[in-house]
Amino acid sequence: MAARKATLRDVAAAAGVSTAAASFALRGKEGVSPETRARVLEVARELSYEVNLPARSLRTSRYGAIGLHLPEGASRATYYTEFAFGVVDAAEERGLSVILLPHLDAGQHPIAFVDGFIVVDATASDPGVRAMLADGRPVVSGEHVESAERAVTASVVSDHDAAMHRLLDHLAAQGAARIGVLLPPETTAWGRQVASAYAAWSASHGRDPVAVRIGFVPTVAEVEAAADAVLSDPVVDALVVVPSGSAAPALSAALRAGRVVGEDLLLAAYVDEPVHTLLSPAVTAFDLNAREFGGECLRLLVEALAGDAGGSGPVIRMTVPSLVVRESSTRRARP
Repeated sequence: MAARKATLRDVAAAAGVSTAAASFALRGKEGVSPETRARVLEVARELSYEVNLPARSLRTSRYGAIGLHLPEGASRATYYTEFAFGVVDAAEERGLSVILLPHLDAGQHPIAFVDGFIVVDATASDPGVRAMLADGRPVVSGEHVESAERAVTASVVSDHDAAMHRLLDHLAAQGAARIGVLLPPETTAWGRQVASAYAAWSASHGRDPVAVRIGFVPTVAEVEAAADAVLSDPVVDALVVVPSGSAAPALSAALRAGRVVGEDLLLAAYVDEPVHTLLSPAVTAFDLNAREFGGECLRLLVEALAGDAGGSGPVIRMTVPSLVVRESSTRRARP
């Protein structure tokens, strides 16, 4: 196996300086002392550090910064926090900055001092996203941009159709006969794909769908009310909660309904979160690899800015979510 190449972060850590200071020193820019510059250069030689040419191109001929656009309410969802950290980590390794963009109203223009944009779970109905797509700078999306898939430069997407089928097959194999779901709005490609996969699986297995839609980042009360509605059907013996942050409220609803999760009710979330391992029982979910997902978006944007993306249409890279099976979806015998 080839040895991992040293990154800018490695050089900075070994020299005892920030990545920004290391970048300044390696580029011969003002802002660091001669002693610091000499130390960084010496460490770079020792580590056989090679300058990332695409990133160097950004820093010298452009702004050296990218704009990150997250959905409204993203600060309440762990997935988007992890995604953002993945973007920032990958950018820092390349000596680039990340600017979190505000949401724009119709007629406003995206911030000027960035070289390109990363969006996630975006829709062209968002004025800010529309402005970015029309701006001319590269746009890389995490998941397809609903209603504008061909307008982006590149996308990193998950195979949600295969993932949803796998989860439903798992629940059926555990004996679930009637599976209800709490679905997000179909305003994003992700929400539409998950809903379509659930409908297709239900039809192919001869089962009537039991679905209630809730917000993209729902409130606790909203999740509990929707779960109450689904669990009012005594035949429902499994529940999948798709929007982030829904598992704990769904567990509360099951308790109020007199259900025992893991016995007469199976429960699974679609988006895994650290809290799922702390709940009782621990909740089955998909690891969407949010940090790596965000990092891959940044790498695609750097390639696009360097002119290495290739092809006439959008570049698409597919990832496969990993199903993490826990106690909530494993049928236990009644005592």
